[in-house]
Amino acid sequence: MRCVICNDLFFIKRNILELFHTQKEYICNRCYKRYPINLRYEAIQLEKYNCVILSMFKKTERIEYNGFYKEYSKLFIANMHRKGFKALFFNHIRLNDETLEVFDAYSKLLRSDIIILCLSIIDE
Repeated sequence: MRCVICNDLFFIKRNILELFHTQKEYICNRCYKRYPINLRYEAIQLEKYNCVILSMFKKTERIEYNGFYKEYSKLFIANMHRKGFKALFFNHIRLNDETLEVFDAYSKLLRSDIIILCLSIIDE
């Protein structure tokens, strides 16, 4: 298979039980170690409701994030059916006063807590 980040060829080690099962990987082990997933959880109290932000990476990288679809989908499935929360998805998010005001207005509009899944939080 070919890594979507570094474009190198890599092979998946298999044992005899997994020999005839198809297993699709998009990232080689070297790139997986080079760009580790650091799940960041932030809870922000808005005026009436709460905002929970889950990000996967520490900083914004110039890589193909679609290779991390398995981890992102696990995070999505784990938080999709949280009671009382509505979900938002962003690639990258900048936490400042304007975005917090937008999230506050959005939570008031929905009358619900919100959970935000993003790839990274851009710190100023």
